Amino acid sequence: MAPTTLRVAVICTGNICRSPMAEVALKHLVAEDSDLSGHVLVTSAGTANWHLGDPMDPRARAALDRAGLTFDGSPAAYADRAYLDEQDLIIVMTREHLFDVQQRLRAEGTDVWLWRSLLEPARHLDVADPYYGGPVEFDECLAMIRAAGPRLTSEFRQRLGARSSEA
Repeated sequence: MAPTTLRVAVICTGNICRSPMAEVALKHLVAEDSDLSGHVLVTSAGTANWHLGDPMDPRARAALDRAGLTFDGSPAAYADRAYLDEQDLIIVMTREHLFDVQQRLRAEGTDVWLWRSLLEPARHLDVADPYYGGPVEFDECLAMIRAAGPRLTSEFRQRLGARSSEA
């Protein structure tokens, strides 16, 4: 029997740039899909606890605003074992995040995916951190994140047993 709720976590390092942008982008996709809305819970966290409780970087927020993605992201959180073990699907931004999450995660049945592998499955590439860049780097990062959206919503639909609609 398919679950009625799917818990999805997006993970980066400090949880102020890449993962909150991905969280907001996914929340918009979920909200636009009547089969997913109310059934997919998207959050984000970081593998480091540097920014706990902080809002996302203003440059990340500006990139989202330029793209018309207005939902709020969660305050920065830490991806500790308890948080990770509550998730059904975890999507990480880098191979280092993948390693960190796999070391902490104890829940069986939780899948952990590398974000860029959704776009280029055989390559195992990282999503570049825009933190030391400007608007162009943040916009490029968001574009890469958004490019994986159709693949993810298709996966969410499959896991929830929702009516199939190809992306």
